[in-house]
Amino acid sequence: MRVLAPAAVALAALLLWAALASVTSPVLLPAPLDVARALVEGRASLAEATLHTALASLGGLGIATLLGLCGAVLFHLSRTLELALYPYALVIQTLPVIAVAPLLVVWLDYGTPVAVASAAIVSFFVVLTSAHRGLSAADRGQVELLRLYGASRWQELRLLRLPASLPHVLAGLRSAGGLAVIGAVVGEFVGSNGVPRSLGYEVLYAIRTSSTDHSFAAIVCASALSSGYFLVVRLAERLVVGRWSEEDS
Repeated sequence: MRVLAPAAVALAALLLWAALASVTSPVLLPAPLDVARALVEGRASLAEATLHTALASLGGLGIATLLGLCGAVLFHLSRTLELALYPYALVIQTLPVIAVAPLLVVWLDYGTPVAVASAAIVSFFVVLTSAHRGLSAADRGQVELLRLYGASRWQELRLLRLPASLPHVLAGLRSAGGLAVIGAVVGEFVGSNGVPRSLGYEVLYAIRTSSTDHSFAAIVCASALSSGYFLVVRLAERLVVGRWSEEDS
């Protein structure tokens, strides 16, 4: 049932899409078969574009993860820092990346750095909040035991709180991965100069040439990339949680 229900919904969506496309101009809404054909015929350029967008989103996600983990540790160690800096972290989350991207072009020039920065901006807050929540989720009894043995705050953090936060961080990365792809594509919309090719560039170029089927194909690639991130992190999450469950038992 867990497989049949989503498959039935997907089939119904494809049938509805095909029905709407049959009474609509292909420039406005290409048929599913046209999109599939565009995926096959443009596989070389789409594969290259997907690779560039994947690298940009991974770079942004890596930066967001590093800054988010460091910020969470600082907030955990210093309540004063948390009170002083958390509102500004929240402001970063509320920034519309489509409005910030032109400024990134001014600061970073055209190209991949804009996509990387956009991906980092939209995924940073998710990593920060999930890591901060995870650092506070350590078992209270284990915390008291470490303190009873005279462990310093750094030892408590390194031996207990950081490992305990890993499931929360991975849960945050599940969402942050998809956000990083969105941020990278938005950055490519604004900051792409066509070299190197990217999914954002492919979408814009296809729209300018009225090749809507190719634009849909690029969107499918971006969706597949986001889904791939989700599945990889989900697998890592299950391995980590499963290993801890075996150790606890």
